[in-house]
Amino acid sequence: MDRLEQYFLEAQGKDKEEISSNNPYRKIGFDGDKRRLGWARITPFNLIEDSLSGISPLLEGKENFIFVGMGGSINGIKTLFSLFKGHKLFALDSLDPAATKAILKKIKNINKTLVIAISKSGTTQETQLLSLTLREVFGSNWQKHFLWLADPLAFEKLETLGWKGVQMRHIQFDAQADVGGRFSCPHTLIFFLPLFLLMKQNINKLKQVYDIYLSSLDNSRHEAYLFAEEYKDKEPAYFFPQVKGNLGASFSSWIVQLFQESLGSKKENFSVKTTGFLKAKNSLFLPIKLKAKIDNPVASLMSQMYFFQAFVAFYSAFKDINFVDQEFVEKYKDAMRKIEGSKTGDINLLNLSQVIKEVKERISNKQKFIEVVLYFYPSKEIIRKVDKAFSRAFGDRMIFVFIGSDWNHHSYQAAFADKNTFYVFLLALDYTSTLEGISPATLKKNIEKLKIISKATHLTLEDKSFLFRYSR
Repeated sequence: MDRLEQYFLEAQGKDKEEISSNNPYRKIGFDGDKRRLGWARITPFNLIEDSLSGISPLLEGKENFIFVGMGGSINGIKTLFSLFKGHKLFALDSLDPAATKAILKKIKNINKTLVIAISKSGTTQETQLLSLTLREVFGSNWQKHFLWLADPLAFEKLETLGWKGVQMRHIQFDAQADVGGRFSCPHTLIFFLPLFLLMKQNINKLKQVYDIYLSSLDNSRHEAYLFAEEYKDKEPAYFFPQVKGNLGASFSSWIVQLFQESLGSKKENFSVKTTGFLKAKNSLFLPIKLKAKIDNPVASLMSQMYFFQAFVAFYSAFKDINFVDQEFVEKYKDAMRKIEGSKTGDINLLNLSQVIKEVKERISNKQKFIEVVLYFYPSKEIIRKVDKAFSRAFGDRMIFVFIGSDWNHHSYQAAFADKNTFYVFLLALDYTSTLEGISPATLKKNIEKLKIISKATHLTLEDKSFLFRYSR
């Protein structure tokens, strides 16, 4: 085992003063003084079982489960969904009412539904708004239809925000708060609760998967170290994480957040870009892939998650990068507070060809990437159409199409200091304003928040972005 691997293992779950002074993770594994290496600590299965057993009574009589969260709180869950068929689990991470409508349309009996809201702080604005929106469909007995997953200090905040009387559980099995959102899978309740449900609450099958996963950890970690050592001197930091198994596009979002938020905007003139695993077509990108073969698809997903996380941890140590903070995310949140309550209806309306024309007039030669962020709930057809149109118009550049405000939670940190990317932010011409069981005022509030997020994002990246309303 290399010395850096030993340092990594030594730092798990410890405060700064408990870590040797020559250990790099004493510096790069903390967000200020807050520990953030809890994700690397292995949880005994009895703690996982105890946590799930405590939740089981809440699951009785429930057939549908809606997980609500943003970024790292939801992308791992969506990836899990892709491994199972015929389930009644749903993920909600868009303020566009069309996303809520699409889920509720699939639920035949709302009274047999549990909403599982996830937020480390308990105060994530989108998660709060979406949870309050769903609350309206349950009537006066809404409390029994909600479960919050949060860090311990968030419980009191949740009560003050109107969630008194609702069941709450710790995200971490050890009731600590030293795991950041993008590192919450696969070692916390955020991953194990949906997996437990997808496995029909069979604790023995769950343990079998966990044991397979644990048997692969040492090898996965060492493979990650070898890749980090190989790539430590290569720049720019363009990575192509290659994925095994039939995993959905949501795993791409999970990976992008892990790399972009951990490495992006952390060093001067240090360029970072991560392709989705479905879209590698540039030889500049360095491939990263777990070589070990793991037959069980869930254990394979878990091993790949840990492998990519360990790679980021080792690569960051070689580069002296604090990979667990995301200081620039506060930039657009500060801008949001400043424009809260202001009108957002003055955003220009363009069709797709007009948008492309505007980008051509503005983009510089050094901007080799274009990220198009759709601040609405698009169909797959719309995503393909936008991707195809931009790819045809900018054949010499790589095009990425993301969905906002999920993008703000996985890529804004990297975007802030990125000099090689042009950003196109698109709002919809209009949004769904009526939905049975939910007041028009609530839907309007969600739409306005989505618009404010997009406008604040543009204002903080104004020198390299456009914001338009898009006529579909």
